[in-house]
Amino acid sequence: MARYDPAGTGYNPDSRGPKDGVEVAWQRDTDSSMHGLTAPILVGETLYATGQQSLVAFDRDTGEIRFTRDGQYWSTPARATASAYRSDTLAVSGREGLLGLSADGGYEVFGRSVGAERWSSHGQETQRWSSSSPQEPSPVAADGAVYAIVPDTDRVVAVDGSSGRVRWERTVGDEQSSGSNRPAVRDGTVFVSSRPGDVVAFDAETGDTRWSVRPEPHPESTLRYRNFGPATATDSGLVVPDREGVTLLDPADGSVLWEYTHDGNGTDGSAAVADGTVFVTDGVESLHAIDLESGEREWIADYSPDTDPVVADGVVYLGYQISELVAIDAETGDRRWTYEGATYFTQPIVGDGVLYVLTDEGLLALEEAN
Repeated sequence: MARYDPAGTGYNPDSRGPKDGVEVAWQRDTDSSMHGLTAPILVGETLYATGQQSLVAFDRDTGEIRFTRDGQYWSTPARATASAYRSDTLAVSGREGLLGLSADGGYEVFGRSVGAERWSSHGQETQRWSSSSPQEPSPVAADGAVYAIVPDTDRVVAVDGSSGRVRWERTVGDEQSSGSNRPAVRDGTVFVSSRPGDVVAFDAETGDTRWSVRPEPHPESTLRYRNFGPATATDSGLVVPDREGVTLLDPADGSVLWEYTHDGNGTDGSAAVADGTVFVTDGVESLHAIDLESGEREWIADYSPDTDPVVADGVVYLGYQISELVAIDAETGDRRWTYEGATYFTQPIVGDGVLYVLTDEGLLALEEAN
């Protein structure tokens, strides 16, 4: 799923990617408009990428297209277990609400797709229109359920991954809130942050509110609220980035454990957490490494865009829609390599020695350079 796991860490401890340089292993475009700003996912031997008009499945080793299914999808899918089917369900947000798609693509009969869509939830078609590629917070799958932000709302919903049956639905913050982020799920709790500065913890099974907080702005801030980005759940607490810094909240009651201020303009990123270190961009000029326990700075690396870091085997990978793809050493902050072979890059994902990223020219697989 987006950010790798339900907790949203952006860190796969069992994976590795190219460290000292990259070259193209394969690149594959499609006839359909799959280009967008959402990251692909890797499930077993299959890569899935969504776009404004389709879901496309690729072979991870060769890039061969296994199937293409039409649809307007606005998020990265999340793989959910489906007890009623032989294959998993891919939960994705789209123009028609929250959808459950067959991971094997269903069937193609006389040019028409059959069985690709298993269920839909909150299916009232949104009236929103944009000339750019729309985005919605990506769903999260955990323990047979899918947790998602209902498109165009500030409500979080839990649905069954197999049937799409709604288990519960709740409002994030007060009724005037807007801009809720991707949920983070850990230890039976669903954490949701919002742009107006609310952070709410819900019981994953019942939807009951465990706590709801709205921390005060940073002491020297001129903003009225924190403008939180997506939360990341860890053993030490809930890591929540905002425009001007990062806050660690106690997962038991939402109290502030520490605050880190970078005085940047982080409006569109999330925090990765790996091996006791928080990695977050400030939207101005830097990537920050912060000690998870103390909130103290470990190092700063030059990196201008505000984005979503991912980490594997001691390397931080960052992609941005109009810039470059870079690899930074997680321990020192030194830049290991830079790749500029496309107009834009989505958030990359890391496989078994390979980095996969969606670009304006299709899906790209990068491996260690000889």
